[in-house]
Amino acid sequence: MASAPPSRIRLCLWAWAVICLMLLGCRNAQAAPSEPRLVQSQQWLMDPGGQATLADIQVAQHWQPMPEWKSWGYGPETIWIRLDLRASETPSVMPWVVQVRPPYLDYVTLYDPAHGLEQRSGDALPPHPDELATINLTFQIPAASAPRSVYLKLRSISTRVMQVKVMPYAQAQQSNRQQEWFIGFIVVASAVFAIWAMAQWLYTRDRVIGAFAFKQSMAMIWGFLLLGFARVSVGPWFPEGWLSNIASTSFLWLIGTTLWFLTLLVSEYRPARMALRACYGLSIFLAVLPVLHWSGWPYLALSIGNICIPLAMALLTITLLSAWRHQVQKPIPVKYMLFYLCCYSLVNSTPPLMHLGWINADLIAVFGTLAHTVFDGIVMFFVMQVRARNMAKERQNIAMELHRSEQHALAEKRHREEQSQLFAMLAHEMKTPLATLRMWMDAGQLKPETMERAITDMNQVIERCVHTGQLADQGLAAVLQQVDLVTLTQQCIQSCRAPDRVDLLAPLGDSTMQTDAQMLSIVLGNLLDNACKYGASEERIRISLTLSEKQGLPGWLWQVDNRAGPVGLPDPARLFEKYYRSGQARRISGSGLGLFLVKGLLNLLQGTIQYETREDHVVFSVWIPIALAGR
Repeated sequence: MASAPPSRIRLCLWAWAVICLMLLGCRNAQAAPSEPRLVQSQQWLMDPGGQATLADIQVAQHWQPMPEWKSWGYGPETIWIRLDLRASETPSVMPWVVQVRPPYLDYVTLYDPAHGLEQRSGDALPPHPDELATINLTFQIPAASAPRSVYLKLRSISTRVMQVKVMPYAQAQQSNRQQEWFIGFIVVASAVFAIWAMAQWLYTRDRVIGAFAFKQSMAMIWGFLLLGFARVSVGPWFPEGWLSNIASTSFLWLIGTTLWFLTLLVSEYRPARMALRACYGLSIFLAVLPVLHWSGWPYLALSIGNICIPLAMALLTITLLSAWRHQVQKPIPVKYMLFYLCCYSLVNSTPPLMHLGWINADLIAVFGTLAHTVFDGIVMFFVMQVRARNMAKERQNIAMELHRSEQHALAEKRHREEQSQLFAMLAHEMKTPLATLRMWMDAGQLKPETMERAITDMNQVIERCVHTGQLADQGLAAVLQQVDLVTLTQQCIQSCRAPDRVDLLAPLGDSTMQTDAQMLSIVLGNLLDNACKYGASEERIRISLTLSEKQGLPGWLWQVDNRAGPVGLPDPARLFEKYYRSGQARRISGSGLGLFLVKGLLNLLQGTIQYETREDHVVFSVWIPIALAGR
């Protein structure tokens, strides 16, 4: 059974290593600030009832320090963030930009009490004309010459993971462009993998590739909604809040389709049936979970969805482990598949824990989720390529085996048909001489020559059957010896059933050559026997022997010429077929093997035979080279 080439497997494992390094690199790059520090400190405060006003928040006392990334999980509470800004070092007419990430936060309101500003943004709202043209949530505030505090109010049905930065306008523009190029590449790459998978499915109709195409399409849609492109491009066309709800629904469906795809992939390794059913059951549960979201329980639905991610990864790993004892090696060895699944589980289980607020948030909370859109697409591209190649080899092997089986069955069928024909022919041909003997015995006129003719006919039928079987089994080989062709031809004439009707025209000089005397005797004997049986009775039969060249090779040519008898002329196209006899010839005793045997023996002697008619005469021409090739 075909297995994945080790080089390709190693390539997939290296791809996963690159993914992890890229994520760590993104994290470290973000940790090293490259912009001036405009924020002196930042704190957060939770408003459980969501009724606090800006004035209430300004006098609040229980502020907590806020790290660069912070997650509050899911919930209806309002989160307030206070940013204590430094004074501008140089006078500037260009504003500062407050950048809020990730872009899928639903409602973010900025308050700048010192300048009387209040601005709203968020994934649930269409872009404001005063916002920067970017996928991030941004607010423009004046660059003041004195320190001040600005406030952000956050409400969101999605996970409340947040990072806030304040940058000069030019630097904000540069940062936004870089992020858009990077994230745009991710969305486009995801679309490319989805299109590739769909094309592969249309070509192969493989259900695993079809599931991957569907899963990757869902990842592309989810990434388009999650990363802010939908808000910028189609946000103004939707009522407030609809894009957020659609994005949350696509997230839940993405988890379900991913689990469904991986379950199909794992099912090829013959895991425990109960574990497999549990995986399918969980994927169905995730598919219907958006009903809870649209019924007014979005926080609960999304929390359950995130909890299901590590649960699904653990269940898949257990399911694959249950197949370890079978050691099914298609299309990828189970040990490599298990390693891949463990890496996949590690990368995709960490972000949900951050989204739920169970572990500290980090940049990986946002960019780690992009594994669904492109990183696992890259790895699965290689995995699917290896799988498709190995399955193609398996299909090719199966097709070849099927073809061999069909050929074997066809050969068996032909063999049975030939055996049936042989037995029918033997039964018929043995009855004729035996019936002749019985008739002469009953008449009391049985003569020795009659008995000898009948025995000769039966011997000829048996010998032809034996020689034909040896020819089919490739059990015959030419045994060369020095042969006088004129003498051998005369012996064949004397052995035929009407030697007194045969005239021989032969050269007077030397006519010896190296050949197989027995095979040549069988060839000439069959031709003379046919001429005697099927030719016109009492007409002369002429056989000539001459030297003749063919394609520059010297050889000997025999021509047997006789007038056609009452049975007429045979079909030239079928003359040398096994068991062929013309309709009129069937009235005369014969096996239908003579000319078939003649052609086969001449092939062994590297000779040829030709049939032609000259007016009402039948002529068979046999040519044999003097020197056999390869001897």
